[in-house]
Amino acid sequence: MHKHDEAIRQAAVRWYMRMREAAPDAPERTTFEVWLMTDRRHQAAYQMVESTMEDFSSTERLKALSSAMSQKQYFEQSARRKKLSKLGSGLALMLLCVGLGFFGRSQYVQWQALPLSTQVHTTSVAQLSKQTLADGSVITANANTTMEIVYYRHQRLIKLSRGEAIFEVTKDAERPFVVETPQAKVTVLGTRFAVNQLSKKVRISVDHGRVQVGRSDGSAPTLILHNGEVAEIEPNSTPHKVNRQAADSFSFISGRIVFDRADMFEVADTLSRYRNPPVHAAFAAETPKVNAVLKISELERFISTLPQSVPVSVKPKEDALVIAPK
Repeated sequence: MHKHDEAIRQAAVRWYMRMREAAPDAPERTTFEVWLMTDRRHQAAYQMVESTMEDFSSTERLKALSSAMSQKQYFEQSARRKKLSKLGSGLALMLLCVGLGFFGRSQYVQWQALPLSTQVHTTSVAQLSKQTLADGSVITANANTTMEIVYYRHQRLIKLSRGEAIFEVTKDAERPFVVETPQAKVTVLGTRFAVNQLSKKVRISVDHGRVQVGRSDGSAPTLILHNGEVAEIEPNSTPHKVNRQAADSFSFISGRIVFDRADMFEVADTLSRYRNPPVHAAFAAETPKVNAVLKISELERFISTLPQSVPVSVKPKEDALVIAPK
């Protein structure tokens, strides 16, 4: 046995004896759990010791051994039994190691799945916010945005359910930074990028760095984006690069909106982030496209002049402003 493995086995024996006597709320249990979870070999060694001790502390098991040893056949067939015992012990040990490995892995996965911190971050209509996270990463959330920020031991996860945000990620090779939307999953180690969750698609724009983009359900090949590249994902589609300026997705932090061949659904989603009542698009088929750069403060004037530039009507209806075909 390797010296290091022998040291782990001895440590497992010591921990087993200490934990048998320790009270449920003993402070040393925390130290024991840390030792147990830092290495799969610790878990395997401890489970082996625990299984062995329980086996030999069983009255039924000891009676069976005593009965076997008292039988004459046991001695007459000693050689054969030894051979079978050796084979059986090896098989049992192999199965035990596999079982303990699986158990250790499942426990490790459960341990990693426990969140270190969780918070929900929401911005209201026409409100922007900038937040620095515990690891130094910075999130700038656009108006009318909702996200859940969950930090685990193995990853930093942002669940963006609505709206748009810019992420400036502090590099941490041990804990990837992941942004999930209903359609997309974006994984990075260190970069600055923006994610825009629209009603008909999600857009990912990279200012600098390198990110991996895939579908949230993992049903399509992933796509790698580099400096200045943009990708979009529509429902039931694979991630694909689009010919857009990545810088446009960062314009809201300077109080501007950039529409580049934007359909009416994108226009409605974007305008709704800055006004009440919201804007809806009522189109059954393909919509007109808009190219425009405007200040957020000029939003109402843009809405009033929209029918002059594209064949649409803009009318109030119930609790919304509706853009429809003219």
